[in-house]
Amino acid sequence: MVAGFRPFLDHQAADIIHPDLAFAGGFTGTKKIADYAALTRTPLALHNVGTLVLTFASAHFGAAIHHFYRSESALGRPDRRVEGMAASNPPEVREGRLKVPTSPGLGLDFNPDFLQQNLAPGEPWWG
Repeated sequence: MVAGFRPFLDHQAADIIHPDLAFAGGFTGTKKIADYAALTRTPLALHNVGTLVLTFASAHFGAAIHHFYRSESALGRPDRRVEGMAASNPPEVREGRLKVPTSPGLGLDFNPDFLQQNLAPGEPWWG
């Protein structure tokens, strides 16, 4: 995945890069991109319009690199879909900053009832 970002970073053609953990190789692939961006002092923001898993993963990743700028998210939308995925330890946002969860793993505790009620049409329950 670094190859896709390298030309922009090498030629200083981007003021900021915006990979998505879900599509840039997970933690490992995105960390390689972040490390290469750090060589050119290019800040990194994370693309994230996904679920609670991607939101918490993005929070942890951002806290682990020094040139992290910010992450977009689907938090705070009227349907509160991302927040509803949590049975406990819901995402905490204060003054525009997401608190990085401190419980084991990514800090997830899913609400299976909410997830089952919000399946895509025709999707079987997997829980």
